[in-house]
Amino acid sequence: MFHLRFRCLLAAIVSGGFLAAAAMDALAQAYPSRPIKLVITMPPGGPTDMLARVLAAKLSEILPQPVVVENRPGGGGIIAYGVVAKATADGYTLLVGDTANSTINPSTYKSLPYDTRNDFTPITPVATAHSFLFASTAVPARDLKEFIALAKSQPGKLSYGSGGTGQLTHIGPELFKAKNGLDIVHVPYKGAGPAMVDVVAGRIAFIWSTGLATAKPHIDSGKVRVHGITGDKRSPAMPDVPTFAEVGSPLPELKLGNWWGLMGPAGLPRDIVTKVNGSAVQALAAPEVVAKLASLNMIPYTTSPEAFAEVINTSLTTWAPIIKRMNIRLD
Repeated sequence: MFHLRFRCLLAAIVSGGFLAAAAMDALAQAYPSRPIKLVITMPPGGPTDMLARVLAAKLSEILPQPVVVENRPGGGGIIAYGVVAKATADGYTLLVGDTANSTINPSTYKSLPYDTRNDFTPITPVATAHSFLFASTAVPARDLKEFIALAKSQPGKLSYGSGGTGQLTHIGPELFKAKNGLDIVHVPYKGAGPAMVDVVAGRIAFIWSTGLATAKPHIDSGKVRVHGITGDKRSPAMPDVPTFAEVGSPLPELKLGNWWGLMGPAGLPRDIVTKVNGSAVQALAAPEVVAKLASLNMIPYTTSPEAFAEVINTSLTTWAPIIKRMNIRLD
């Protein structure tokens, strides 16, 4: 009798396991069956927000389910990353991560409520871009050489805005200052968009940003000048703007530029990762998306989840010694 009961119990357990596995397979195959949230670290109006909205619109067509951008700015990206790290790993809460929050924050903060390697599932990078120096025309400098000379002649008088301490919009200018021996004051904002408002108004001297679309109307109206771009070559979107290297102020530390990528909570099922990856690759290959990103000074960039994990690891390894050398630490 005991053996019979044991066999029945074992059969029930095995059957239950098969049923659970079948249910998970069915869930993955049905994905997505409701709206998906794309959580981002920045407020509306900046390059991250614009990129996310272009991607969300195209993914909504492909999946097809509504893909909604959720802005969670502040805390140097910690708020948005925390939301996704704690989310259920079902594919309905995803993150548009980036270089700074994924791979610079771990070196600038003494402690973080998330671990980039262990709390997220890499899906695919989506775009890459280099940064421009956008300066207010209230500052009497017509090009980068004049700007550097002016800053040297007025130590502590000029200021720049960033999308937050520890962001590339902060670290880029700090590298620029160190390279050229400049004393310029840092003013952190909750995003590049609000900082650009103060550049246009002349309240700060410049911002370091990939956000060409945000700056373009102000460039055209004569309120903003573009003094240079990081990277090894000029941007097709602004071919008349020289690289920093061309004017004698190279910044090799920034050769990787900024990347953005789709990430989910840890433990995201492989079938869902594959579905989102394939949909993103399809979205970013669409001619209208390529054209829109070009206008934003961005280049579509996709890989396998495994290759994206290597990109993240490379960035973590690259930035750690740079941040240590610059002594940027946050509590």
